[in-house]
This record gives sequence, C-alpha cells and structure tokens, in this order.
Amino acid sequence: MNTKNLFMSFVGLVLIAGCAQQPTKLIESKTPQFQLKTKLDEARTQIQSGTVILDTRPPLEFHANKVPGSILVEWKDFTLKNSGAEGVLDKDPVNITRRLALWGINQDSKVIVLGKRNDVDSEQAALFGRVAWMLREVGVKNVKTFNYELFKREVPGLNEAVPENKPLWMPIGEGKTEISFDEFQRMIYPFNYKFHFYTLKSKDEKEGLRVGRIKNAKIHFLDVRSDKEFHSESLKTWDETFPLTHIEWTQFYTNDGILNLLAKEKLEALGIHPSDMLVVISNHGVRSGAAVFALQELGYTEAKNFSGGYAYLKNAMTLEKEINAVFFEKEKKKSKKLKSKKRRKK
Repeated sequence: MNTKNLFMSFVGLVLIAGCAQQPTKLIESKTPQFQLKTKLDEARTQIQSGTVILDTRPPLEFHANKVPGSILVEWKDFTLKNSGAEGVLDKDPVNITRRLALWGINQDSKVIVLGKRNDVDSEQAALFGRVAWMLREVGVKNVKTFNYELFKREVPGLNEAVPENKPLWMPIGEGKTEISFDEFQRMIYPFNYKFHFYTLKSKDEKEGLRVGRIKNAKIHFLDVRSDKEFHSESLKTWDETFPLTHIEWTQFYTNDGILNLLAKEKLEALGIHPSDMLVVISNHGVRSGAAVFALQELGYTEAKNFSGGYAYLKNAMTLEKEINAVFFEKEKKKSKKLKSKKRRKK
C-alpha cells in the first residue's frame, strides 16, 4: 500500500470515529453564580428570622463537624418499620408532624435541609432531598436545600440556640405526591400482571385497576438510580417494552445541593413537559423523593414519588398483608360467612 492509500485510510478511520455515537452529555453540576448568590442571600436573611436547620449527614460526621444550631435527622423516623417498606411515609401523618413540632417546625416555618451531595453512598447523598420532599409532603411550604460545606462556609452568624417547640399541628395538603403500591399498579397496567405483582382480586377491576382516574393522563416513568443499578435490574429489564426513562437523581442538583435549573432543558428534550405526570422510582424512595422535590420546584407539579420503590415491589405480597392487616381480616371474615352460607344451602 502506497503512502497516499495509507493517508486516505487514516482519514477514513478518523471520520468514522467522529461519526460514532457519543455518550449522553451530563448536565453541568456547577451552580450559576447569580443563582448561588440569590440562594445564599436568602439563607442569610432567613437565619435572622428563626429558620430551622436540619442536617441529614451520618451521626459521626454531624457531631465531628456540626453546623451551629442544626438538628440531626434520621429519615427512617418518619417511615413505616416494615422491612422492604422503609421508604413509605408513616400512615399516620400526625406521627410526623408531632416530631417536627418538637423541633420548632410547623407549616409556616422556614427550613433549610443540609446534606453531603457528593457522598460515595448514593442514597446517603440524596437524603437532604428526601427530607425536603417529606417536609413538603406534610405541608411545610418554605424549604431550601444546601450542601453542608457551602452553607457552613458562606452563612455566618449561626448559633446553638434551640428552636422553640411548636404546638401539635395537623397536616394540610399531605399525600399529594406519594404514590402507594395500589396506585402504582393502576398506573402501570397491564404490566402489573406481567410482573406478577400481588393483587387482591376483590380490589382489582372493581376499584379501577385499569388506570382508573388517570387513564387519560400522559405518564412518564423515571428511574433515578445509578447507571449500573438501572442496567442491572429495573422495570425495563423485567420487560423491555416498559416505557422507562433513566436520569440519575444527581442531575437535578448542583454540587452545592441546590436545584439544577438546567435539568428542565434535558426533560424538555426528552419530551417530558411540566403538564405531564411523572412517576419516579428508586430502591427505597430516597433518591426518587429527592428528584420529586426538585421536579416540583422546577414546575413539574404532577411529579410523583413511588416511595416504596423496588424494595417494595420485590416484597409486595408480604408487605400488603402486613400493612393492610385490618383489610385482610375483614376479607377472611367475609370469606368464612360466604362459605357457611353455601354449606347451609346444600
């Protein structure tokens, strides 16, 4: 092969390489300067008016490098204790608001939630967003998130003053974004049968399992776990025809733990619009909760968190019997009565 042919072959290889599909570009994770300044100015102002600071970092890190005046939060204190259902909020929301009231939080409180946005443990990293979602879910309106390092460095004048307790309050507007197992089944019909999820026959077609009240809605399903987890096992691997989109939860926050405004552009590019319904899933409702809080802030008012996540789906039969024990007892009694009636007729 002469020199000319070698040169042409090289050019061809370069062109082929250049035309090859490039990996999906990640959203910029740096907070724009104007947005950062605005958020920090708001935080500095709020601190002077009795803002409550919650910290979601592990206890060891919290005590070793505490932000003055902050309160350590254990997210599972607000959820069900059933194994596999850790992501589902306590069925009695007053149990949640009672603890919040002891921390000086009611629906009108200003709350800042701190976390470690770049923690190696993805679920641990997302806890600040999960707690922010939980607060919004029970009706706390003014909630902001920050990475603890940025907040401690940029917001001076903090002290160890303990917030005054608030009277016990009843949640208003709670339950707007949390999706139950039954609701999730209706939304994914008929895939719930393909996946062999546990379903009560008496609660099947009669109660609108065929999507019911949301049958005309445009629904997108979003998996916000890591790329590795998504490709290892997901609703998509269970059935390749399932309409599942993957965007890691980190794409919704900058490294400063602040809402990433650029995420909206990516969603629009994928054909996901603010008026659409978005059902978000992760393993235990932590990363999906963080994503839903961000989505709501971005204007996606129909974003929903399937808080049980994959952990619940894998244990649905056991969990439904445990959580709905009262219902099951009633069903057993009805069944016994029907059997006794049939015997008498014979």
